[in-house]
Order: sequence, then C-alpha cells, then structure tokens
Amino acid sequence: MTTPATPMVRMTIDGMTVKVPKGTLVIEAARRVGVMIPHFCYHPKLKPDANCRMCLVEVEKMPKLQTACSTPVDEGMSVRTATSVVNDAHRSVLEFILANHPLDCPVCDQGGKCDLQDFSHQYTATSRFIETKRVFKKEYFSPLIETQMNRCVQCLRCVRYCDEVMDVKALAPVGRGTMTEIKHFGPHPLDCEFCGGCVQICPVGAITSRLSMYEYRPWMLKRADTICGYCGDGCQMTVHTKGKELIEVNSAHGAGRNNGDLCARGFFGFHATSHAERLTHPLIRRNGALVQTTWEEALEYVADRVGAIKTAHGGTSVGGLISGRCTNEELYLFQKFLRVAVGTNHIDSSARYGHVNGLHAMRLVQGTHRWTVTFDDMLNADVLLLVGTNITETNPVTGLKVKEAVKKRHATLITVESLEPVIGTISNIATLSRHHFRTAPSDIPSTILGLLKAVVEQNLIQPNLAQQYAAYVGAVTHALEEVSWQNLQAITGMGPDAFAQAAKVLAAGKRVVVIAGQLLLRSEQGYRGSLTLLDLLLLTGKLDQPGCGFAPLAEENNDQGAVEMGAMAEFLPGACSLNSHTDHDRITKQWNADVPHDAGASLIEMLERAKAGSMKAMFIVGENPVGSLPAALRPEEALQQLDLLVCQELFLTETAALAHVVLPAASSLEKSGTFTNTEGHVQAVRPSIDPPGESRPDWEIFSALSILLGSPMEYAESKEILKEIRGLLPGYGSLGPAPLPSKVDRATMERYLTDGYQRDLAARYRLVAPKARPDGTLRLDMVQSLFHSGKFSTRSKGLLQVEDRGRLRINPVDAARFALVDGDRVRLSSTSGEMTTEVALVERVPQGTAWFPDHFGQAAVRLFDCVVDPITHAPSLRTATVSMMRVA
Repeated sequence: MTTPATPMVRMTIDGMTVKVPKGTLVIEAARRVGVMIPHFCYHPKLKPDANCRMCLVEVEKMPKLQTACSTPVDEGMSVRTATSVVNDAHRSVLEFILANHPLDCPVCDQGGKCDLQDFSHQYTATSRFIETKRVFKKEYFSPLIETQMNRCVQCLRCVRYCDEVMDVKALAPVGRGTMTEIKHFGPHPLDCEFCGGCVQICPVGAITSRLSMYEYRPWMLKRADTICGYCGDGCQMTVHTKGKELIEVNSAHGAGRNNGDLCARGFFGFHATSHAERLTHPLIRRNGALVQTTWEEALEYVADRVGAIKTAHGGTSVGGLISGRCTNEELYLFQKFLRVAVGTNHIDSSARYGHVNGLHAMRLVQGTHRWTVTFDDMLNADVLLLVGTNITETNPVTGLKVKEAVKKRHATLITVESLEPVIGTISNIATLSRHHFRTAPSDIPSTILGLLKAVVEQNLIQPNLAQQYAAYVGAVTHALEEVSWQNLQAITGMGPDAFAQAAKVLAAGKRVVVIAGQLLLRSEQGYRGSLTLLDLLLLTGKLDQPGCGFAPLAEENNDQGAVEMGAMAEFLPGACSLNSHTDHDRITKQWNADVPHDAGASLIEMLERAKAGSMKAMFIVGENPVGSLPAALRPEEALQQLDLLVCQELFLTETAALAHVVLPAASSLEKSGTFTNTEGHVQAVRPSIDPPGESRPDWEIFSALSILLGSPMEYAESKEILKEIRGLLPGYGSLGPAPLPSKVDRATMERYLTDGYQRDLAARYRLVAPKARPDGTLRLDMVQSLFHSGKFSTRSKGLLQVEDRGRLRINPVDAARFALVDGDRVRLSSTSGEMTTEVALVERVPQGTAWFPDHFGQAAVRLFDCVVDPITHAPSLRTATVSMMRVA
C-alpha cells in the first residue's frame, strides 16, 4: 500500500530557495539549506513548545518575529534568520538566561559541547542584570543521573522527552517563572527507566551522567560508532574513550535503527566490558586446577586433543555451542571450523532457546527466515498486535517504535500480555492498549485461538482465501468449532465480545504488524503459537500485504545472525536446510572441502550424548549452560564427563570453571565485525578500546586452531570473512544498514495452504487446560529485566546501582495473602528444588504469578524443569509451580 505523496512548497531562507514538504517547520527547512537557527527547547522528536524564544526569525509580511520551531512553512514564504533585529532578539534572550546562569563552565561536564556556551560565543552575549542569581538547594537525584538546577534554562526538553517518547512521566517542572526546577515524584531518589534520554537531550549541564562526572572534556575523547551488544534491537551508539578507559556512551538523533534513543543497558551498561574479573590470559587445567599458560601451549594442546579424539571416535564425537552475542563473522567461522576442520554438524547457539521457534514457523508458512516488515512498518501500522512481549523490558527501543505508532500516529494496539495495565515507574505497554488480554504465558495459545475463532465466526476471513483454499479454511473452521467459548473464557478470563471487538480491528486494519516476544517464543507452545499467529494473518488476508507481517523479537543482539550464519545443527549458512542437496553441494564446492551430511544434535541432545559417553569434546563460546539450564538436565554432570571441554569466555563462568582449557576472548567493544538485529539489518561493529591483556577476538582463535588441525582458514581481518560470507550467501551482498525486507515466498505459502498445515493443525487448535495449581502456590516465571541482559550486564557497575540482585516480584494482593511486605525474605520450593530470595511488590505482575529476573537466576534455575519441542528442539525452561514461605 503506497501512502499519498505530501505536497511540496517553495520558500526562501536568507535568499536561498528551497522546496520542502508542506507542514515542515521553518527551523527544519532552514537545516536543509545549511542554516542553523539557534534554539534550546526545540528537538525533532518532540512537539513544538516554543518556550525558550531563542529561535525567533523574521517572516516577510508578518509584523512580529516568529518562532521558527512552531511556524510551518507556506508557499512563497520568505524568512530571514540573521538580520540586526533578529540578532538583537537572540542577544536579549541570552541576556535573560545568563542573568541566572552560573559561571561554572570550568567544572561543568557539558563544557565544550554546551549550546548555551556556543550561542554566547556566537553572539558575544553579556547580561546587564546585576541582581543576585537564583540558587536552588542541591539535592541527591539518583545513583546514575546528576542534576544542577542552577544551570537549567527551563526548556523542558527532559520532561517532554520522558512523557512524549518514553511514556514514563518521571519528571515534572516545579515552581514558577525563573524559580522553575525539574523534579521527580516522591521523597526518594529518581526511580524510572534510566534510559539516559534526559541526559542526552539536555542542551546545557543541568542533567548529566554520574558515571563520567569531572572525567573529561570533549576534545580529550576518541569516539567510535558501534552497535550495542545487549538485546536484539541493534541500536547504534557512540562509545567515548580516554586512553584505555571507557568514559561514556551516547547516540545522536538520526543515528541507526534506534534514531538516537537508547535504554538503560545501552546508556549505562558499558562498564561490563572493563570489569576487573575479565580473563586476560589463557588457562589450562593441571593437577585439577586451572593455571595460566601461553597461547601457543593452549592452542597446541587443544589441537592435539581434538585430533586424537577425532581419530579415535570420529568428528561426530565433538560438538559446539556459541553465543548469539558473537559477531556474524565469528558465528560463520565457528560453524565452518566445526564442519570442515572437525567434521561435525553438532552445532548450536543461543538462538535455540526460543528465537528458533519463530523462525521455523516463518520458514514453513512464508518461506523466509527474516521479518517481512521493518521498524518503519511498525511506525506506519494502523493495527499492532503484541503477543507475550513485555516489550519495554525485553526490547525497549522496539517498544519505543510501538509507543510512537500509538501515541503520535494513532495506531490501534492490541496486547496479549502477562501484564496488569497499571501505571508505575517503568512504562507499561498494556496501558496504551485499546484491547488488552491479560494472559499467563502458558495460556497465550488459547488467547490466539480466541481471536481466530472470532475471525471465523464473524466471517472476517479474506474472501479470496476462502475460495482458493477451501480445504485449509474448512479445516481451521472445523477445528475452531470444537473450541467452546465457555472453555476459552474459563482459561483466558475474557468473554466472546472482547475477542470479537479485537478481531474486527485486526480484520479492518490495512497495515497490521504482529510482534511476538519471549513469553511466547520461549514457552512450551512457542512454535505452535507462532504458527497460529501466522494463520491469523493468513485468514485475515494480511500476511503478504505491504506493511503487514509477523515479527518475532530476538532476545540476544545477534540471535538472528546465528541462524543466518549456520550456527545451528539444522542450518547451513544462509539458513539453508542441512537436508538441501543443492545448498550442501554449493557450499561444499565454494569451501573446497567436505561438509558432513549427518544430522546434527541440538544443545540438549549434545548434553544427553555427553552423559551417555558418545560426545567426547565440546567447544563452548560465550555460553554458560551450567549457570543457565535447570538442574534437572544435569548440565554440570554432562560436561564433567567430556574428555575435552574448551571455553572461550570474557569471565570465568560456572561452565568455564569446568573446562580443560579456557581462552580469553575480546568483547564487542574490542573487535570489528557485524551484527544482524532482530529486524534483519546487518550493521558494522567497530572497536572502541583494545582487548585487555592477551585476549583475542573469537574468529582469530578459530582461525589459529584450523591451521593446527590441518584445515587452514586464514584471514588477515574480519572484513575478509564478511567478503566470503557475501560471496557464499545469495542476496547477502545487498544487505546493509537499510536493506529491503524479505518478501513472502508465494510458492511456500501455497504449499502450506494446500497441505503443509495438515501436519499439526489438530494439535495446535486444541485448547490446553491450565495445569492445576495447589492452594498456597504461585506460578513462577523467569523473566527479563529492563536493567539487565543475560548475566553479562550484571558486571556493569552502572546497572548494578539500579538493580544489584534478583528479587521476586509479586502482586500486592498475593503479598497480603502470604502476609508479606516489601523486602521480606521467602523460601520458594518446587518439585525440583528450592531457593531463598527477597520479595518486591509490583502491581503490574498478575495475581497468582511471581516473576524472577533470569540475570540473577543461578539459584532459581534449580526450581525449573525442561520441556523440549519435538520439531524445533527448543527447550522451554522458564515456568514452574512453587510454594512460598516467609523466612526470618
């Protein structure tokens, strides 16, 4: 669907003629011809406020000066920005500001990049006022954000950003006139999302970061543009360093897919890389203990042991697991190393934990392993359906796209979330929803069935689909007839009317985007639920329409890249099936090496083989199965039975502590490469600082080992690996910062509609009754926290000041039921184990449910069991039923 073109108008700015879209503000039209009109309160992300009066300009035929930030252009308009009258007005505004502004530039962290400082130099502004300057009492604001209200110019950018963009509303102006200051709510330190937006958007030094106070001047810093290494949003950020020290991170407006926005992890989480416990030298096990060794000895030992194991037991006795936090180049070389140098397809990555469920569903129905939509399609959508996302905490910047679509562009939001729609210190996407279905993760598939049943019963099926694929539509209709509204309401708590209204909105939408998150993707029904959502798009005729599509969110920053690089047992590079003879032969020819045909094992299968004794060696890169998997799987026992365990790590994790050899790796801030974000954009990763000690990028380690094993894979730099990837993968050469999204493959979609749906439709369209839960118990869900990503972020001193330990989040009603107050300690017990933790009362947590952040979940994992999907082999291990008891 094409949007109508915006009419253009011609205008003149300082004698220069320019054509701009009608409705453009004068200040933006001036930017297009290189004229920068001074301003404080204006920002392109915010609604015009015109409160600072700094951007006054002359407009021909208008008797008074006009604010450029709030005046839209018109045909034939003539604007002058630098006449004597305009300059006098700018000086007068500066004079009023300087009347109260302290002369503390030498100690202000904004010195050298301050708008007020720049404009004062430009206009040589002074102030004739001799009255005593206002002085605000200094107050502690927060552990991460510092305020100096004496410097505030009262532009209110911070307040408006927090409200309009973040939807947090944590800040507000207090007082009147020159005595206005920015405050937060309550007699306690600031409690908010700590996105750093107020720091970035402040034009002076009124709001600054406490992590870099008094550390630098801008001209002392080196800058490197790179990609955040936390979640799958793929935000571009600029890392500022002084020597070998990380100073700060920011992101400029217009930069990257995030358009300059960051979350707490991106803005304040950069110190995890420089933690004192980083591994800096190779370690080898001698006499039962890990001791420091040289790279030469470590690599030769690994190569000798792998060679001996391969000779004795074959290459299939070796397996590998790699993190989705590695670069595309490292993921690609890892699987190539294992397939060619070792001779095994036993390869897995963190994408197995849930992202693979959405990808397998997309491959079956639409023939792609990527989204067919973009962030821009989300912004332009008229209907957005969020399913199991808790998007503010898991993928915060994607959440900002949804907020902008709803708040500024008036999209209709439907949410199927395990969230109570209450307002708190962290924004709650459910409060913006027009149709909210508060659903437990295990009941999400039932809620999707309710939407499908409403579509069918209201005859909202796309007419052409019903005619061309009558058997498919008939099968779905028959299956849904077996689903009763009474049972649906008993499971979901929602009546037929609620489903009917939401279904009408979905069917009427012209641009419909369905976003699936980790609560669905990492659940036992993750694959089936994803297929059913694709059925919903098919039945309403949206799946193959422009601006419509299914968007499963990636949890780690390069889970998408792990799949595309072939770092999974069932995929070759390009997400080609291992069973495809054509792709297998093509890759074998280009690599000029034999690639095994045998089916590979997933992570859980590799652990089972290790316990059985058939898996003799494993390479584990950046993953920590001992600290992440439930005790019921006995990962520690499995790894201890290996003849050789090699770990490449930043820190000595629980898994690395079991290894025979530990090799220190470089972090994403210390190496070059590319990441692929959840949207499918391949973006450049650039080094900001040198790796500590003797640590190396992972790809260099794979390359060195391949030479020692007699299958040399030599590259001078990571760009050479990227060049090989582009030559190997069809269409990859055209990918970049702004590629075109994938399109639905019509042949694949027709195969699904003809007979592909028959494989498991009956099972998918059967209601699964909630498991009975005894009285006095809670449903425990392992969840993502806004302030952490994996366990890596728990090494960040900034983020630990906001959240330094795991706390059990429960609803106040449940707290009253168990006679608990905030801060009490409780013992949780399940059939698998027990743990003790602290309670936090959070209203957005549904009654009967408790949340625990998986970043601090080393003790919590012993409470969970694991269920493996028989098709995608994805383990589901985030839900348990627990009893709770208060302890002293």
